[in-house]
Amino acid sequence: MNFYGRYWLALCLSGFIFTTNTAEAKGGSKAHPIKKVNVTPNTRNEDVWTVTLESNTYQETVYLNPVLDFSSRNGWDIEVASYNIPVYGGGAQNYEWDSYVNMSKTFDISTQFKAIVGTQNGTTALTTSHQLHNVDYGLMIYQPLPTVNLHAGPYWANKALTVTTDYLGYTAGFVFEPIKNTLSVQGDYFSGSNNVSGAIFNVFYHFIPKIQVYVGVGVPETNSGNEFYGTVGFSLASK
Repeated sequence: MNFYGRYWLALCLSGFIFTTNTAEAKGGSKAHPIKKVNVTPNTRNEDVWTVTLESNTYQETVYLNPVLDFSSRNGWDIEVASYNIPVYGGGAQNYEWDSYVNMSKTFDISTQFKAIVGTQNGTTALTTSHQLHNVDYGLMIYQPLPTVNLHAGPYWANKALTVTTDYLGYTAGFVFEPIKNTLSVQGDYFSGSNNVSGAIFNVFYHFIPKIQVYVGVGVPETNSGNEFYGTVGFSLASK
């Protein structure tokens, strides 16, 4: 096994160990992982379908997050996702079965700059309360190098999603690809002290162009009510 193979195996093992150790909310109360909003949709504008299945372990409960995404040649991206589907345990969070449609449009400004505007809307399935969860966002993307992507912009989330109040904040992130088309690192941060706030970091490995796996960690923002959590995911693309 070469160096990169051993490196990736170590990452997978560490991710597996991390996600099997549960994170309990402060005072044992119900909490919610940070991953509620996707403001970095697939920018492969070539009519490509992508299926992603992610697993989180949170307060002795295993959750699945299936996502179906279509990225078109004209810059539109449509994503249908269900977050926090309990497969083992349950009741660790304020919300479960979060089901969303995320639509965004990418505008090419120059070879180094792009802009994205988008909206994510949905509600919690299989519950008696069906409040609309809404977040709108805008991003400026700057690519100083072929292997580096920086993005930042405002986001607005309603009270049903934040569980505090309507909130206007900012999001910022990066994508770094140390090995072209093979290994990449992605991070995103959301400001504030609510259910949306915090950061997520993932390391992606492409076995082949159509298949990638990843591991990551969620980092809570102060006073958000969230805790650290791990992620393990798998994606399959049509191209």
